[in-house]
Order: sequence, then C-alpha cells, then structure tokens
Amino acid sequence: MPLSFDMTESTLISDTTRSRRSSRAFLWMVISVILMALAVPQWSEAARKKTSSKATATSAARKSSSSSKKRRSSSRKRSSGTSRTSSASKGANWALTASDVNPDSKSPEVKAKKSSKRQVTVVRPDLEAIRVATLDPANPMYFPKLMKKFNRNDTTMTADEFRHLYLGYMFQEDYDPYRESPYSSVTDSYRNKTSHTKEEIDTIRKYAELTLLDNPFDLRQMSFLVHVLKERRKDMSAKIWEYRLEHLLGAIKSTGTGENEENAWFVIYPAHEYDMVQLMGYHAVDADFIEPGYDYLMVEPEEETLRRLRDKVQKGFYFDVRQIHQQYELKHPEDADDMEESGAEDPDDIPAEEDPDDLPAEE
Repeated sequence: MPLSFDMTESTLISDTTRSRRSSRAFLWMVISVILMALAVPQWSEAARKKTSSKATATSAARKSSSSSKKRRSSSRKRSSGTSRTSSASKGANWALTASDVNPDSKSPEVKAKKSSKRQVTVVRPDLEAIRVATLDPANPMYFPKLMKKFNRNDTTMTADEFRHLYLGYMFQEDYDPYRESPYSSVTDSYRNKTSHTKEEIDTIRKYAELTLLDNPFDLRQMSFLVHVLKERRKDMSAKIWEYRLEHLLGAIKSTGTGENEENAWFVIYPAHEYDMVQLMGYHAVDADFIEPGYDYLMVEPEEETLRRLRDKVQKGFYFDVRQIHQQYELKHPEDADDMEESGAEDPDDIPAEEDPDDLPAEE
C-alpha cells in the first residue's frame, strides 16, 4: 500500500507541473499576439509613408521630364519660326537662290551650313563609262540600285553615286529631256507668293510630289516643295528633300566650272541651266547655242554676288548639251526625219517672191 500511495502522489505532482507549464506557454502566446496587434498599425503607417514618398518622387520626376520636353518643343518652334521668317523675307524669288544653296555665298545662313556640306570635287565626267555602269545590273552604279538608295534617303550615298544617278538618267529608257509632267503647271500660280495658306500648301505638296514621281530630277519642283514644307513646319520632310536637292546640284557642279567650253557644266535638262545660274547668284538675260552642242547663258549678277565678287563676276556660263541632243534624236527619230520625208525646204533657202511694184510696166 505505501508503494502504491507514493506512485499516485508522484503522478499528481507531474500533472500539476505540466499544467503550470502549459498555462505559462498560453500566457506568453496571448502576450505575443497582443504585442503584434499593437505593432501592425505602426508598420502599416511606416509602409504607407514610404510608398507615398516613392510616389511623390516619381511624380516629381515625371513633372520634371514633362517640363523639359515642353522647353525642347518650345525651342524647336522658335527655331522653326525664325527659319520660316528668314525664308519669307527673301521675297518671291525663293527658288534656288545663292543665299540658300550656293557653297560660295557669304551669307551667315550658308556659313553655318558649310561645316555639314560635302566638298564638291570637279572632275570632267566620262559619259560612256557612266552609261555602261548604270546599265549593268552587276555594277554597284546600276541605275535602279542608285535610285532605290536615293528614294529611301540613304545618307551614305557618295558624291560619285550622285553623279552616276544624275548623269546616268540620260541613258534610261524613260528619259526625255523635253518631256514635261502634266502636274507641274498646277503649282505655277502659287510661285510668286511669299506665303501660303494651309490649303495652298497641301495642294502644292500634292502636285509637286506627283511631278517628282513622274520626273525625279525636277529641281524647281523640289526646291518649291522644300520651301512650302518649311513654311508648314514639316521640318523632317523638308530636310529630306533639301538633302536630295543639294546633292543633285552638287553633282552638276562637280562636272565643271562653267567658265568655258572645255569646263562646261553637264546637265540632263535645259531648265537645269537656269537653276545653276541662280545657284551661283546670277540671273540669265540671254542665251546662245554654240556648235557642236553648247549652250551659253549670258548673265547679270545679283546684288549680293556683285558685292562679293566685284570685278570677278562672270558674264556668262557654258553648258554641255551634246548628250541631251543625242538622246532626244534617239528617242524621237521621227522629228529628225520629218524635214527630209516631207521634202520641205528650209524657209531661208526659198527665194523671195517678186514684188509686183518692182516689175517693169507693160507697154
């Protein structure tokens, strides 16, 4: 019996101890829950403040970026407006003037552009070599390849590629030196205006681009298009067409100096003779044809050219048009044969009819 009593008492003590320990663990758990409940709002508030701070910083950064963009946009508008005013102040004679594209001009605008222009090297062209190269599909100078680069505004085109593109057009099937686009005359009525309405600009742009699709080397339409695109603040489009215009004019200028027959400029259209004269700061007053195939344009200097060159002004410029005549005869052999086939006499060879008043009176 005593043994049994002792075992029961020990069991009771053990149960009591476990119960106390369990109570203490439960109490600590309750305390921990309470402490955590008290701490959560503080963590939540800190997190909210931190998130709010980040959002404020992000908003400030966005506002700063937006403000910066507005300043850049405003700067571009002011720059565009200045350029447009400068162009309009030149008056109606906006096309291909020396102050626009003449590399030798002393105007501040041209001086600013000189650093970005390619230097023009004068080399008399070998037209036969150009003909062979531009008609050979395996040649890098194959005309369709060059035309593709030109149309996609490839700025890696070299001066030699532009020369082959320009002069090589004379040997292409669709070339006709005297063909005029049916769209070119639509813009004529707008040429003498220094500024245009939005509707007028849209009309000019439409028909100038149609003309250039028909004749990609119409320099006058190209120049007019550049003018109205700048006026309309289509700066990127204007730069594309201005790049093409300047390099095509550079291709012409690279063929000679225009000072004499040996150094005559080569052109693919007679109208380009007058464009080059304007480019050099002159205006044509008369023209003469010199055998076997040179056009000589007599000129007078513009005021700025006269001030710049003084006693070194040119009296005229020479253009080699022999290839133009040859290509026209190849494309239109019927015109050359019309006189022979009709049997018509040259008017200068027909003797003048006798005047009845000069006949002696009958007796």
